Amino acid sequence: MTGVEAAINYVRNPPADRTTKLEYVTEAEERNTMVTLPGTPMWITDGRGLATDLDREGFVLVRHESAVADFHRLMEDPAVDQQYMAETAAMLEELTGATQVFMLGGGKKRYGESAVDKLAPLSNAKPARYPHADNTDASAEELARMMDMFVAEIDLAAHSRWVMYNVWRAITPPPQDFPLAVCDARSLAPADEVTVTAITEERDAGEIVHDTMSYVHNPDHRWYYFPDMTIDEVIVFKSGDSDPTKAVRVAHTAFTDPTCPPGVPTRASVEMRALALFD
Repeated sequence: MTGVEAAINYVRNPPADRTTKLEYVTEAEERNTMVTLPGTPMWITDGRGLATDLDREGFVLVRHESAVADFHRLMEDPAVDQQYMAETAAMLEELTGATQVFMLGGGKKRYGESAVDKLAPLSNAKPARYPHADNTDASAEELARMMDMFVAEIDLAAHSRWVMYNVWRAITPPPQDFPLAVCDARSLAPADEVTVTAITEERDAGEIVHDTMSYVHNPDHRWYYFPDMTIDEVIVFKSGDSDPTKAVRVAHTAFTDPTCPPGVPTRASVEMRALALFD
């Protein structure tokens, strides 16, 4: 299969007992206790044309034409945020067969480090360059229970299963200098997992502390990416599932594509997170 060899910045200092939590501080990386460099060369397969499944590998590439005219207006115009939240929820309901989908906040913009002007008014907006999943088992459960407590329309007890999804879209034209890589959930072993507490600053929300999952190197990991993504495509992948017999979460990371020609505009992207309920 076609693809690229590129560096994956795995965790290099996992605690010996795996009970101590490393920290990743998005706005002050000098405070990080997690060490990820240097990266490890890994083969990243071109996933286009592959028939992946959300409950097997944990990710799919989906065509989704948005009515949003300017994605850079997300996080700036509440009407644009609401529009994208509504259409993303509708897309996920159709894609997954969920009874209900609730968005976990609005769209989150990210820009490559060279987009200084775009990054200046934002917090936690650079690509995450190490393999991680958005939740641990415990933090996903806590988030679901919190939604159940504070959102009147959510009743976890009335549903047999809940799933958390991330919807990722490149909003700059191809080729992308920093594509998103996703790892087949079946190739991740429990021994690969390292709990990392992410400490982030979010505009209008202040400091957020949330446990995430990161990973040490395992040569059995099977990485995929979708080169030359257009604005009408999204990668949908899991970040939590109450059914442990299915893919639960997907490790993902930005990586530097060594085949990308120099001088292209740095990648910008938008991601959305959602909680889906199933009967």
